[in-house]
Amino acid sequence: MLWPRSCAVPGCGARVDLPHGHLCARCRAALPWHDDRDDAAFAYLDPVPALVHAFKYGGATHLAGTFADILAEALRRKTDAAAVDVVVPVPLHPLRRAERGYNQSELLAAALARAIGRRCDTTALLRKRNTEHQARLSGEERLKNLKGAFAVDRPERIRGRVVLLVDDVATTGATLSACTEALQRAGAARIVPFTFARALMDEDVV
Repeated sequence: MLWPRSCAVPGCGARVDLPHGHLCARCRAALPWHDDRDDAAFAYLDPVPALVHAFKYGGATHLAGTFADILAEALRRKTDAAAVDVVVPVPLHPLRRAERGYNQSELLAAALARAIGRRCDTTALLRKRNTEHQARLSGEERLKNLKGAFAVDRPERIRGRVVLLVDDVATTGATLSACTEALQRAGAARIVPFTFARALMDEDVV
């Protein structure tokens, strides 16, 4: 509270006024909107990878609120946010969560739910199997790796609802597809997948 806040983009360092989150106006304007996709706010292009990496692996959990504010704006541009009943994050397996210390998608989903005035259910969708890291696999291997990995233990929490499914970043979409299948089996009326960033076809996401 006593020191000026610096922009979260590595190498920028510009001062950021508190009401504007953790990105300076120049870096925020440079974010690469993914205009070709309705399920992602940004393309996985600079400065997005550095921000996602800091949020996901670097303990920069304070970025959840800033990301969520931007996601709420993107959601209103791309889909009908008013139709959403509940926000559900892509879950981590308990072992992976213990290793990392937090689930970045859960933090993002909770902040986004607050931003759009909806309920966040962080335990509706469970990861039953600790799968291999997706970044090491091909597209077909990713689908096999995630088969049966997700489940909804209490379908009554999902049945008949429009679910906003939130993740930080998507590559092939295999994780979102596997989660969508589990939510559909639980009786969700509609699933709206939405991520902060989505890779282009020739990009690798760590």
